[in-house]
Amino acid sequence: MLPSRNKTLLIALGLAAGGVAALGVLAGQGGTPRSGGVASPPAGGPGAPTSSGGGQGGGQRVTRPGRDAASADLAIATVMGFDITTLATGELEAARQIDIRNQLEQPTTITELVKEGTRVKAGEVLVRLNSEQIERSISEEQLRVEQARADVAVGQNAVDIRVSDNESALRKSALDLEVARLELRQWLEGDDKSRRQALDLALDKSRRELTRLAERFERAKSLAKEGFLSTDELKRDELAYLEAEASLKTAELNKRVYDDIEFSKDQKIKQSAVEEAVAALDRTRRTNESNLASRQAELANRRETMRLREESLAKLRVQLDAAVLRAPADGLVVYATSLNRERGGGDVALDVGRQVSRNQQLIVLPDVSEMVAAVRVHESLAGRIRAGMKATVRVDALGGRAVPGEVLSVGVLAESGGWRDPNLREYTVKVRLDYPEASSVLKPSMRAEAEILLDSVSPTLAVPIQSVFNDGLVRFSYVPRGDQFVRVPVRLGRRSDRFVEIVGGLTEGQRVLVRRPLDGEVAQSAWDAAQLAAVGLKMDEQGRVVPVAGNGRPGGPGNGGPGGRRGGRPEGGGPSSGAPESPPARPSAG
Repeated sequence: MLPSRNKTLLIALGLAAGGVAALGVLAGQGGTPRSGGVASPPAGGPGAPTSSGGGQGGGQRVTRPGRDAASADLAIATVMGFDITTLATGELEAARQIDIRNQLEQPTTITELVKEGTRVKAGEVLVRLNSEQIERSISEEQLRVEQARADVAVGQNAVDIRVSDNESALRKSALDLEVARLELRQWLEGDDKSRRQALDLALDKSRRELTRLAERFERAKSLAKEGFLSTDELKRDELAYLEAEASLKTAELNKRVYDDIEFSKDQKIKQSAVEEAVAALDRTRRTNESNLASRQAELANRRETMRLREESLAKLRVQLDAAVLRAPADGLVVYATSLNRERGGGDVALDVGRQVSRNQQLIVLPDVSEMVAAVRVHESLAGRIRAGMKATVRVDALGGRAVPGEVLSVGVLAESGGWRDPNLREYTVKVRLDYPEASSVLKPSMRAEAEILLDSVSPTLAVPIQSVFNDGLVRFSYVPRGDQFVRVPVRLGRRSDRFVEIVGGLTEGQRVLVRRPLDGEVAQSAWDAAQLAAVGLKMDEQGRVVPVAGNGRPGGPGNGGPGGRRGGRPEGGGPSSGAPESPPARPSAG
């Protein structure tokens, strides 16, 4: 089976050689059932709209008596409907796939590798990586963890001892304060009162004794005058009186010294002892807090060190587990290096002994139960494609069988054509395949060709696209008149690669030539003003064809500028009304 592009080329070559066109259909049949058959490639170059239909009503081959068959390739303008599609190529990929990457932080080597193309189940081993260095690191880190745990235990004991010492020191300081307060109270309520009573008693006793001895001394003097008492006894009484008088002065002095000096001194000493005990208690509390905080900070540091060591050990164990890569789900094993080679990369094939780096993609597990075709469309068409559009996909592995599909998404950014065509911009369109047997036949990276349905033209007047030519601004068709053909301006609407909508200039049933005319077949005549007006054109004062004011692009989409080649060229491409601008097209017939 020939590819559709080759078939179109053969049709075009056949028309140019004067062969019988393969475009004719029976005249007089209104409407066109859409066949949904194989689409021809875009006549407008890569990415131009194509048609998947056409069916009947596209025209018929009319042979006039006495004329060469090559000059009688005519089609009839017919009311018909047709589909507008675009053909894009690309490759298959899984709708869902899982990347298997190396999660080891240090470069390592592969020691075991599953064979590419194997269908694996969830949990099966895909890759084993060299983990000897990790195992050594785990052993070393385990020792560090044990030492850190011992340091934490020592630190905890130090904190407990410090807490006990703090409690003892605080109790002692509190006791000292309580004793100082009791001593102050004892002095105020006991010693001071007792001392004052003793001083008062001594003073009172001295006064009484002085009074008694004074009276006795007076009596002794009287008795001595009368001769009843000796001089010696008189002197003893006088001495006793003087001693009593000295004792009274001493008692008064003691009382005054106590009141003025000793009381204040003792009071300040006792009060100072209380205040010092209060300060000592406060210092003890602060010292306790400082010492405890120091021990607790040291313990916290040791615990943090232990935590970091344990985390490091746990991370190493995770790394050890990551050295064995298992399939998280069922899938088909595809080496990442194989994908890179298909995309132009130069990666060496994945194999046992190869060194791999961190986060390097090793294996892809595509879920082949649901496949999509990732095809590239020209930037001029990307804006017309929407998710949900219907499509038909052909895969070489299915022998050209057409598989229905649906557009899933259109790429956000355009992709360059690379060094081969740096000006080319294409968007990736993903088409989901409606093919339940995909998992048993289709595989990623298989070449695919998708025909996306852009629009459906309701029954309208249409002719084969090979019958439309252009001369400057004028789009026209060759219509037979007698033994020759005349140029009739036309106004175009939407088109596919096979048919074009006629908005003005032709009527249903008119015949048009579907090839380039031969020398002598065209009747030389100027443009008819009425026919030009019918398609929105006119002749200016210099005899040039110009658009009627306010009529936009009257000749239909894709009009060339003034000075077009007389005699025209086939309408094989260029944008059409309602279609995006596409690259310049090749002539489709001749």
